[in-house]
Amino acid sequence: MIDQDGLASLFAGLRAVITVADENGRIIYLNDLAIEHYSDRGGDRLLGTNLGDCHSPDSQKKIKDIYARHRAGDLVPTRYYKAKGDGRAESIVLIPLVIEGAFRGVAEVMWTERSDLVFET
Repeated sequence: MIDQDGLASLFAGLRAVITVADENGRIIYLNDLAIEHYSDRGGDRLLGTNLGDCHSPDSQKKIKDIYARHRAGDLVPTRYYKAKGDGRAESIVLIPLVIEGAFRGVAEVMWTERSDLVFET
């Protein structure tokens, strides 16, 4: 079981959209920025719903594949981008949550960045 208060403490100062889903894909935590970001989809009413329900069919398949990979023991985070067309992009990282050695869900961390401030080698 993932501790809700612990998640709130962990993510309190991080200025990114944070969504945490358990090992079954059920959304168990949204930070304030996630509630605001997903307000058009229900905001905090997304708690208890399935992570896939918030995504397109293509993204739903990717999420299922990511979960299957994590359940099989490959715990490497997944990172992807969504171009916004104005010189900015949304960066999204799905980080597997491992508690007491077992896969327990994912933390989806999303932020908007300016392409001129991205330094990758």
